Amino acid sequence: MLLESLLALTMLVPRIEGAAEAARARLPALPRVAEAAPAAPPSFSLVARAVSNWRDQAGDNLAPTSLAFVVRHAAAEPGFVARCVRLNNYWCIKQARWSGELGGDAEGHTGFATAADGADAAVQLLRRYQRDYGRRTALAIVRRWAPAECAAAPARVARGPTGGSGERARAPAVSSTLAPQGIGRTLRARFLARHGRGGVARAAPPPTTGGLRVQPWSARARLAGHPGRAVRSAVRPATALLKPTADIATGLVAAPPSRAVRTASVAAPTPAQARPPSRAPMQSGAADPAALLAPDRLVAEAAALPSIAASLPKGSLLDLSLPAPVCANDETRIRNYAARIAGSVGLKPEDDLTLFREDGRPTQNLLPVMLAMSSVELGTLHAARALVAAAIERFEARISGTASSETTRNSAL
Repeated sequence: MLLESLLALTMLVPRIEGAAEAARARLPALPRVAEAAPAAPPSFSLVARAVSNWRDQAGDNLAPTSLAFVVRHAAAEPGFVARCVRLNNYWCIKQARWSGELGGDAEGHTGFATAADGADAAVQLLRRYQRDYGRRTALAIVRRWAPAECAAAPARVARGPTGGSGERARAPAVSSTLAPQGIGRTLRARFLARHGRGGVARAAPPPTTGGLRVQPWSARARLAGHPGRAVRSAVRPATALLKPTADIATGLVAAPPSRAVRTASVAAPTPAQARPPSRAPMQSGAADPAALLAPDRLVAEAAALPSIAASLPKGSLLDLSLPAPVCANDETRIRNYAARIAGSVGLKPEDDLTLFREDGRPTQNLLPVMLAMSSVELGTLHAARALVAAAIERFEARISGTASSETTRNSAL
């Protein structure tokens, strides 16, 4: 039965092919599919802070592949996408006229036309770090690649007089023109700074030549316990009271005066004590808290701030200069970054990574170090191994081409 079926098919196949060709000839011609229009060249949008083709580049050159697929086809941008992914810059390199550079964001990170351009720039930059800057350890590389953001701004200095030695002096902690012109330099602030209560013009303060002279109404005087104020004490008589004569019979120590004598001496003030005080005592902050916020007191204290701050030692209580920033968090971040990339090749942050040989060719440590750096910069995503390996091969080919051209040139000479 099987043999007969095979013989029948063998005889019918040629007849079926002829009928199929005849039927195909009678069918109308199918329209040709229009060729796809060439894709527009990539461009950088300063408003979106992204390169136009960043989704396609991320889908082809990022890992893990599943997350890269989500980034490429998601309707909305996923929350785990770092800002450098939108720039095709998987190492967050700053602008320096790189090949394929299209622009940069507000922080100076470069937007590349393709992810391959960003990988090539990363290889060249690491080579420059080792050759030009001598940064061979992971810690030295990270301190320049991702420096601390809390570095104190340098102090503003003023040039010396014309024709002098050219030495520069540090600017005072508080501008000498701020307090006399008032806070905000408004019309009311300038008037209050130059006039006292009642509109009377203030006399110019005498120049200070020597140590710090603490004013009794200043903030420093209040913090130090009001050293400029007169100490309040009990009223003492102008003439000393006569002590009673000691009686030898009662002992060697004189008897204390009687209560009546003490009462009489206190109750009978002298003419000097009866005179009224020349001026009213100054209200203390404890007795009248509103006196501390009086306009004339605040204006006077503001006018004395430049002279007080200029004579204070650095780090004192009333030092009004900008405090030194705390870089503990940045230092921890830098060390964690260095430990991550050094651990990718089994080294410590202070060990030499040996990314390039003496002739400039990359070593086997360059690939894992670049993958670790990309992982730190991007967080959830990182550059694919194929992308980094291709960039290293192009760099090696460039180095070999340069070396061969130099050899040819030398032989021709």
